[in-house]
Amino acid sequence: MIFGRATLRAQLLRWLLIPLAVVGVVYAVITQVTVDQTMNRTYDQSLYASALAISKHVAFAEGRLIVDLPSVALEMLDTRDQERIFYRVSYRYPGQNEVFVTGYSDLPGPPDEGSPGTPMFYQQFYRGEAVRLAALRALPPADQPVEALIEVGETVRGRNALTDALVGRALGLQVLLIFFAGGLIWFAVRRGLTPLHELSREVAHRSASDLQPLQLHNVPEEVSPLIDAINQLIARVRNAIAGQRRFIADASHQLRTPLAVLRTHAELALRQEELGAIKDAVAQLRDCSQATSHLASQLLSLARAEPATGADADAGLVDLTAVAREACSALVPEALGRRMDLGFEGNGPATIHGRSYLVREMIANLVDNAMRYGAPGGTVTVSVAKPEPGSVRLSVEDDGPGIPSDERGRVFERFYRMPGSAGEGAGLGLSIVREIARGHGATVRLLDRSGGQGLRVEVLFPSKAPA
Repeated sequence: MIFGRATLRAQLLRWLLIPLAVVGVVYAVITQVTVDQTMNRTYDQSLYASALAISKHVAFAEGRLIVDLPSVALEMLDTRDQERIFYRVSYRYPGQNEVFVTGYSDLPGPPDEGSPGTPMFYQQFYRGEAVRLAALRALPPADQPVEALIEVGETVRGRNALTDALVGRALGLQVLLIFFAGGLIWFAVRRGLTPLHELSREVAHRSASDLQPLQLHNVPEEVSPLIDAINQLIARVRNAIAGQRRFIADASHQLRTPLAVLRTHAELALRQEELGAIKDAVAQLRDCSQATSHLASQLLSLARAEPATGADADAGLVDLTAVAREACSALVPEALGRRMDLGFEGNGPATIHGRSYLVREMIANLVDNAMRYGAPGGTVTVSVAKPEPGSVRLSVEDDGPGIPSDERGRVFERFYRMPGSAGEGAGLGLSIVREIARGHGATVRLLDRSGGQGLRVEVLFPSKAPA
């Protein structure tokens, strides 16, 4: 069976009322014990007062104990609950047994000897009922070594009934207080959740295009992290949508001209009648389609490289040395077709945290740029090194004309090509490299080639030791 999810209000009420109920049970137990002790002390004092009153009417004369017991002594034990009253008076000489004088001869005696003048309280089962007793050993006369024992007892029905009444009244008031407290807690929880309801209404009434940060005032401190997290999510969504719109705008703008050129070449080939002219038109069509395909590939790479659209779910430890070696191996045929010398330098693993396919895309764009704008028949060198602990450096060098210092800031802009640049590039290679580097926490620098003319591109990654 599938149950609906519990509301936050229900969970808060449950976790507040359950401890309150536990406290109520503990309080009920404490109340029961306290009332029992109080009632016993009260009734025991009454029993003791009666035993003390009887002891004042005990005298020893002519070798025997005389008890002159007035009715007022027993009237002190009379209760509204019609309790049964028992008493017993006895005496003894040192080392001899107790001698019964008056009262109930079979009334149970105290559990221990006790001290003269000190009352003893105990409970026994007598004549089918529980009886509470007080025993008092009267101080012996000055001239006689004899002790009198006075015992007074009563059934406990009355005190138990009164105890139950007091405890019941206290528990009834406690139940009312718990319900009252529950109502206050429900009201407090409802008021405390008001900011969440306002947040829900604020989000529910927004349109899909409204991605402004949430602005809720007077919210509790505990709700602020939630609002901050939602605002961060909104910012990421806004950046992702902006990246998609930028990609769509760039793609539509940049592909419009190549597609028009492709159509023109196709129409030109259809109008040709001679085989040679048709071959020339088809060759131009092929070259243009290759350039368009390269442009589309770079646009897709740029879209994937933007941090706003990338997900960290597929990120992990990447051996930059291995990835760079594989990328260079895959580009060897293209380098041979351009009659260029493509080399790789790197020893040992160099681990970074990232996405291997984007790192491979970065290296491919750097090498492609180097081969496109490097010296014809020149040399391109890819190297991986650890210049210092905590960092890994990827370098790509060529022996071409390089990039002037005043242009090095602009070449990272999308679709920017330096005036007079050779080749038919789209001006996206270094933009892709920068976006991928940003997504990996890396920095990109353009330097002069060491030892001669050319360009050296360095990408500095934070290293990550394998676990």
